[in-house]
Amino acid sequence: MGAWNVDLITNVAQAAISKSQSKSFASNNSAGFSSDYAKILSQKMAQVDESFQSAIETLANQSQVSLNTNSMPVIETIKRFRPDGSITITTYKDGQIDSTTKIKPHLVPMPDYSVPETPEGQPDIKLVERFTVAELLMLSI
Repeated sequence: MGAWNVDLITNVAQAAISKSQSKSFASNNSAGFSSDYAKILSQKMAQVDESFQSAIETLANQSQVSLNTNSMPVIETIKRFRPDGSITITTYKDGQIDSTTKIKPHLVPMPDYSVPETPEGQPDIKLVERFTVAELLMLSI
């Protein structure tokens, strides 16, 4: 919706008025109505155009403000479960490593029946990782 639309409507209205002046009384009256309609329509279109331009300016200002205030860092947390049972939590801020936390599990001795028995006849002992409830709750974050 630009100024050319308003000019087009006024030109069409003026052409209709000039054509209707050479015709009958009824056509003169109807031309008056179309002229008033064209004036009202052009005013309404001008109002819409002004509000559209102000909305565009407002959005442009908001985008400039948002670009200027986009200083919030991007924070990313990655959890890695290691084969030894430990967990490494790495926090990245704007693509750079901010902090690294290593959680080593509490190891509990368990009998290992998959290997041959010891010379004393006892099953071999292996250490199995066990996390406390607090450590498990921390991992769910």
